[in-house]
Amino acid sequence: MSRKKRILVADDAETVTVLLSTTLEMNGYEVLTAGNGIEAYERGKSESFDLVILDQLMPGLSGLEVIQKWNDDGLDIPVLMLSAVDDEKTIVDSLDLGAVDFVQKPFRLRELLARVRQRLTD
Repeated sequence: MSRKKRILVADDAETVTVLLSTTLEMNGYEVLTAGNGIEAYERGKSESFDLVILDQLMPGLSGLEVIQKWNDDGLDIPVLMLSAVDDEKTIVDSLDLGAVDFVQKPFRLRELLARVRQRLTD
């Protein structure tokens, strides 16, 4: 039996964090959370995740800054970026830094789950 895929949900909006972590756990994933960019960076640096769902606008460090710091540390962590910002520059910058996907808020939960499944298929 394979281990559960580990996902870090990093968002400063508690409602989003609770919704995503509950839904992902109900779908068989192991979920940890972070409430700001610094906590997300530290967790990604010290723990192993199969995917990080990362909010762009967070206190401490932005999602883009978190990805950049992981890159600077030589870490290759798959990131699905979440953002209420819908400008093309943010989307392109996220993908250029290595995000594997970008989902705009407000998101459709079933679509986000499909994107997670696609990224984590064995």
